[in-house]
Amino acid sequence: MIIKEIRAVNFRNITGAELTFSKSFNFISGRNAQGKTSLLEAIHIFSLGRSFRTSKVAEMISFGADYFYLKLGCESDTGICLDIELSLEQGGRIRAKVNGDRQPGVSSIIGLIPSVIFTPGDVELSSGPPAGRRLFADYTAAQISPSFLGDLKEFRRILAQRNSLLRKISAGESGAGGLAAWNSAFVEKGASVARGRGEILSGLAEKAAAIYGEIRGGERFGLAYRCSFGNGESPLEEALAAALVRVSENEKRRGYSLAGPQYDDIALTLDDVDLRKYGSQGRKRLVAIVMKLAQAATIMEKRAERPVVLLDDIFSELDPETSAGVRRLLSGGHQSFITSPGKEQFDAVGDGGLELVVEDGVFEVAGVSGDGEERA
Repeated sequence: MIIKEIRAVNFRNITGAELTFSKSFNFISGRNAQGKTSLLEAIHIFSLGRSFRTSKVAEMISFGADYFYLKLGCESDTGICLDIELSLEQGGRIRAKVNGDRQPGVSSIIGLIPSVIFTPGDVELSSGPPAGRRLFADYTAAQISPSFLGDLKEFRRILAQRNSLLRKISAGESGAGGLAAWNSAFVEKGASVARGRGEILSGLAEKAAAIYGEIRGGERFGLAYRCSFGNGESPLEEALAAALVRVSENEKRRGYSLAGPQYDDIALTLDDVDLRKYGSQGRKRLVAIVMKLAQAATIMEKRAERPVVLLDDIFSELDPETSAGVRRLLSGGHQSFITSPGKEQFDAVGDGGLELVVEDGVFEVAGVSGDGEERA
């Protein structure tokens, strides 16, 4: 997938911008709070139909404005061209058009533009709580498999309903008679979610190990899915059903579900040592980047479509050698959008692509690659 151009009106601190992009690297520099991340957010919203920064859509409208408008032009690897428009008025919902045709909802555009995004907060992938790693697995699988996304949504609905009933049982407001039906649905969808995560992460782990080895030879990176209720000795449905039996009385006392894929995790190691306990900050950042690059490679393999790679302040805390290694991997064909406070970060990883500088939401071209292509 190649994003050719974008138009943004009243989006965050970008009051008005029309930009065309390089097919390879797009470097965006500028001081903090000038609009670098806002541009990545504007691009990313076309991928999932929502922001990676906020769940409150009104926050994306420029201060003092009544609406935002975004239009993106792109071309798939099979040559299909799309013009996608998104708009939002204060108090309303995001509206979407594809090639001029009004869509029933913004969810209709999900999956049209595969993407991978790295933000500074993603360092938590390698050192933070399991929830972030579960989200990483779910995001990867959802971009590849619509059926997994459906199972995940249904499991979350069932989990919420089951927890609601357990709270009532714990408070003495309901009997346990209705729990059996929820248990059956919980086991079916919970096992499907765990199976989907395991399948996608098995292939991703091999790619992550290879990518890490290319950047940092001599160190062995390991990534493994840890299902909280299954050990591979019995079908996941049987394992989850057995786990529910074991925790049944405790659940009724405590008022929420105590077994299921909502407790799963991903184990990360360097030379068989737990990275979360002993890895340096630079290593943890590198591992998070490697996981994102492996995510992009997995999506490309499964969908036969290159995802757009969005990297927010990626080179902070990386030494020049590691930065150069990351840059070499990015040159493998993905269109990349990379932000940094200063241009010196880009100089450290070589020339190529388009360079933009942003100040107060206004973008200016600072440089163009030497490949002869006409840019913004």
